[in-house]
Amino acid sequence: MRRQLTLAAGAFAASFLTAVAPAAAQTKITCKFGVLGSADFPGTIGMQRMADRINAESKGELDIQIFPNSQLGGEKEMAEGMRLGSVCGAPVNVSVLSVWVPEGQLFDMPFLFRDDGHAYRVLAGAVGKQIAAKYDPHGFKVVGFLVNGTRHPLGKFPILTPDDVKGKKIRVLQSPLHVELWKMLGANPTPIAFPEVYNAMQTGVVDAMDNAKTTYWLQKFYEVGPHFTDLGHIYSISAVAFSSSFWKRLTPEQQAMVQSAAEEGIKLQDKLIADGDEEAMQKAVAAGAKYHKVDKTPWQKAMMPIYTNWAPKVGGMALIKAVQDTP
Repeated sequence: MRRQLTLAAGAFAASFLTAVAPAAAQTKITCKFGVLGSADFPGTIGMQRMADRINAESKGELDIQIFPNSQLGGEKEMAEGMRLGSVCGAPVNVSVLSVWVPEGQLFDMPFLFRDDGHAYRVLAGAVGKQIAAKYDPHGFKVVGFLVNGTRHPLGKFPILTPDDVKGKKIRVLQSPLHVELWKMLGANPTPIAFPEVYNAMQTGVVDAMDNAKTTYWLQKFYEVGPHFTDLGHIYSISAVAFSSSFWKRLTPEQQAMVQSAAEEGIKLQDKLIADGDEEAMQKAVAAGAKYHKVDKTPWQKAMMPIYTNWAPKVGGMALIKAVQDTP
C-alpha cells in the first residue's frame, strides 16, 4: 500500500510540474514597440524612458523593446501591425489613425491650441480621455497623447503667404484633413509616409512640406527644404498606443503600471521637444536654413473654412468649443 501511495504521489507531482512549467515559461511578455526617429530623437528618448521603467518595475514579467528609425515600418504600417498583432505598440499620428478614428483629427484642426500648456491640458484632460476611448474598438489601447511640436511650412522656396503654395506640390500626412486643408489653399498635396519624405523632397517629388522645428533639424530636412516659415498652424499630435491583444494579456496591476510609465515618457518627450525647438532652429539656420517670420492673420483666415467642413467629423462644434474653453 505504501509503495502504491508513493508512486501515486510521484505521478501527481510529475503531472503538476508538467502543467505549471509551461505557464511559468510564458510569464514574460515581450513587446516590440516602434518609433520613427533615431535614438537621440525626443520621441525615442521618451518612449525608452517608458520602456525602462516598465521593464524594471515588472521584475522581468514584461520586456518592452524599443525599435527606432522606423525599423517596424512607417506609422501606417505600425498601426496595421498593431491590429494584426505583429507590432505591440507605437506612437502614431492621429491623422494616420483617422482611417479608424476620424474624431482624433480634432487635434489636427488649425490654430486650435493657444500654446503648449493649453495643448498638454486638453490632451491629458477630459477631452483627451474621451478621444482616447474611441480607439478601443479598433484594436488600439491609447494610453496618452504626445506633442511632436507644432507644424511649420518648409520648402525649396520662401512660403510667406497662402498664395505662395498655390500650384506647388506639398507633402502631407496620410490624412484626409491635411489633404483637404492644402487643397483649399490651392496646393497639390501628396500623402507620403514619414520614412520616405527626405528622398521625396530631394528628388523633387514634392516641393514643400510642414513639420516641427526639432524634426526639421534632427531629420536634416533643412538640406532639402532650406526655407522654413515660423507659422505653427497645426500641433503635431501622436497617440501612444498599444495593441489591444497585448493590453488584454496584462493584469490590472500591469496595465496601471504601463499607463503610469507611459505618462512619464510622454511628459519627458514633450519637455524635450519644447526645450529643444529653438535650439534646433538655431542649428538649422547655422547650417544654411533660411528662417522666415510671418503674419499669421492671412493664414488663419485662409484655413478657417476647414472648421465648417470638418466639425461634424471630429465630434461637432461642441467638442471644439470644449477644447477652446479648457483653461
